[in-house]
Amino acid sequence: MLEVFILAVALSMDAFAVSIGLGSKHVKATRSLAIIVAIYFGLFQALMPLIGFLGGKGVLGLVED
Repeated sequence: MLEVFILAVALSMDAFAVSIGLGSKHVKATRSLAIIVAIYFGLFQALMPLIGFLGGKGVLGLVED
């Protein structure tokens, strides 16, 4: 369980850094900007581990032999 928590914190740090950058760039924060950013972050944070898992399964056949 500790490993899952550490992974979650590590994955959220890049999103936090980009959020700080967006917040400092846009003077007027709008609700639509917040929703768009949340959708993008959620989508990519879900896809990155999935892509890594599928890539690992694909390479497993080559490494296993």
